[in-house]
Amino acid sequence: MNLRQLEVFQAVMQTGNMSAAARLVCITPSAVSKTIAHAELQLGYPLFTRGRNGLSPTPEAHVLFGEAVPIHRQLDELRKTALNLRRAEGGQVRLAALPSISHEFLPRVLQRYAERHPRAGIEVRTLHQDQMVQALLTRSVDFALGFYPHPHPQVASTLLAGGPLHAAVTREIWQRALRLKKSDPMRFLSDTPLIRLVGDDPMRASIDELARRLGLNAPSGIQVQTSRLALELVRLGMGWTIVDFLTASNLDPASIVAVEIRDLPPTSLHAYHAHHAPPGQQARSMLDLLPQLLSQVRAATRPA
Repeated sequence: MNLRQLEVFQAVMQTGNMSAAARLVCITPSAVSKTIAHAELQLGYPLFTRGRNGLSPTPEAHVLFGEAVPIHRQLDELRKTALNLRRAEGGQVRLAALPSISHEFLPRVLQRYAERHPRAGIEVRTLHQDQMVQALLTRSVDFALGFYPHPHPQVASTLLAGGPLHAAVTREIWQRALRLKKSDPMRFLSDTPLIRLVGDDPMRASIDELARRLGLNAPSGIQVQTSRLALELVRLGMGWTIVDFLTASNLDPASIVAVEIRDLPPTSLHAYHAHHAPPGQQARSMLDLLPQLLSQVRAATRPA
């Protein structure tokens, strides 16, 4: 079966009749019927039985359909890649970033880039770590920003900057910790609810490691998917959490204290791109802005 026959065959399997399949693939019903008949002639067995109630797939058709699904999925990815390659040449920068980076740091990058390139188009997607792979491999985005090297073998990671992790806690709770456990105020937090992260957020392992060191082995309390939601709960005095150095630089010191954690390895901010598709000129011009902006962020972060 050639690709055209596969496309028509899948349309008939999905719709159940020739007319609906014809509308789906934008040809006439007679062309659908001829294509299926030709495929059956080549294969040497029928794909459908015709009856009063319409078409019924044969057992062989069900087997072929199961094999054809991943092929069509790959063709769809190919079409997306071809379309995204055309968009990439239109003077537009397309990037993705983790939620915490999108909310806390990316606005500065976009502002600076727009000042230097006022006519450039910018498309931003907020994605989690595992969602970035498909976006990069299909060229839906030119590059992505995340913490720690990306584990996928087809994704290249370029280190941009590193910074310490911080415990985010209300000023009231931290002042109480300093009064009661001045020699080791972090120990005070072992009796304060810890707001953990779930899913594939790269901060999750760091939070769990510090919790283990404080003796908080059971995953009790509230668990959320993003650091942004965790911070909202912190602001309400419902507990404390761990944030990266970019997020720590944006906290309001009047209400939330960022306490540098020296016992955990620092976070490393990386730019990701597909090995077979490095960023183009427009994307590189945005990436070139990051070192200076990151230096400003780190200089502005003052540990408690």
